[in-house]
This record gives sequence, structure tokens and C-alpha cells, in this order.
Amino acid sequence: MPDYREFGEIILLAGVSCAGKTTIAQAMQRISEKPYLASGHDDFLPMFPLKYVGLDRSIQPKIFTWPEPGTSMTREGYEVIVQEAGDPPVFHLYCGPTAWRSLQGMHAAFAAMARIGNNLIIADVVSEVLLADYCHAFDGLKVYLIHIDCPLAELERRERAHPNRTAGGARVQSAALKEPGEFDLVVNSGTADAEACARQILDFVAANPPRVFSQLAPRYAGRKTTGFPVQIW
Repeated sequence: MPDYREFGEIILLAGVSCAGKTTIAQAMQRISEKPYLASGHDDFLPMFPLKYVGLDRSIQPKIFTWPEPGTSMTREGYEVIVQEAGDPPVFHLYCGPTAWRSLQGMHAAFAAMARIGNNLIIADVVSEVLLADYCHAFDGLKVYLIHIDCPLAELERRERAHPNRTAGGARVQSAALKEPGEFDLVVNSGTADAEACARQILDFVAANPPRVFSQLAPRYAGRKTTGFPVQIW
């Protein structure tokens, strides 16, 4: 059994867009007797300069206008590029070296908070390339890897209802999250509400040690991301 000493624990909620990760994290904070800090990529992305984020014109949300991909700046940062038009379209998220450093910094920041005793709930679309860097950053920490599942039809219904989402993202992300496909616990936000999911997770954490993350870490120990752009999902 690893010696976690006085480190805080991390509950990493992995799931696609609109699966309810953030809502479940907030419910966990409300009902847990233990203090948890909740965060994720959505808290860090606003720090990133807008001109370095390119979004294909055909999938721009109506509430905001983003630069289009293909500039020297967006190639350094993030680009969302449509690969196949349709209803829904197929599009992928890529990041350049500047964006990748920001992701590494985010993971390292979470790790630093846990190492001084904070308990964290992190909501993220944890594709395999991101999981590899999480494994590097969280080495030696107590990490539960929890999958927030939801039927695709319900995900796409939520996408259509969300003013800042584009239908198709959940479908593409679902394919990206199939690897490695190993979790400590899977909860379904399509059949249970956020509070029920939160209770399932907290009950599991209270009764079980983490297992999967420490087993996955050696698999990704030597993996480094150097070639850009990197497809995140």
C-alpha cells in the first residue's frame, strides 16, 4: 500500500462534455463532510489569451466569436478543427506547445495543492494523452479515477440545449475516452441525478482505496509529448 503521508486526496472525474462532471463535483462539495476544492480545465482556460484559441467558423457558438484556426498564434495555442461536416460534424481539439505547457502547468498546480494537504475534485475530459501527463504530475499521490458516463443521446440533447456547446463534441470525446478505459468507479449521470452520483462516488471513496491510477502510472512513465500539434480529443 503506498504511503500517502499527509497528502490530500484527488478525485479525478473523467467524462465528456455535458456529462455533468462540474455539477457532480459541486454536489460532492455540498454533501461531503470532508473539505474538497473543485476545479478543472474550465477554470484555467480563461487565463489563456483568446487570440491563441482558434475555432472553426462552422461550429462557432452564437454567444461568442473566436478567432479561426490557422494563424501562427492559434498553432501555438488551441485549435478546434472540423474534419467532417455533418449533423453533427466531426471535429477535434489540437494544442500547440504554448497550450501544452499551460496544461502541464495546470496538472502540476493541482499536484502542488494536494501535496500540501488539500483534497481536490478535478473535472476534466481525460483523454489518454492528458492521462499520461496527469500520471506524471500526480506521481505518489492518492488519486481516484472516476468515470462519469452518460448515454450519447442524452449528451447530444444537453449539447443542443447549451448555448456554448456544439453538437458533435460529446460523440468525438466519447471515442477518445475509450483508452485506456480503466476506472476505479463508473457512475451514470443519465440514469441518476447529480446528488445521487455524488453520493455514489463519496461512498466508494470512503470504503475503498484507489487502485487504477497507480496501476496506470507505470504504463505512461516514459511517455513525453514533444511533437506538435497534439490531438487532445
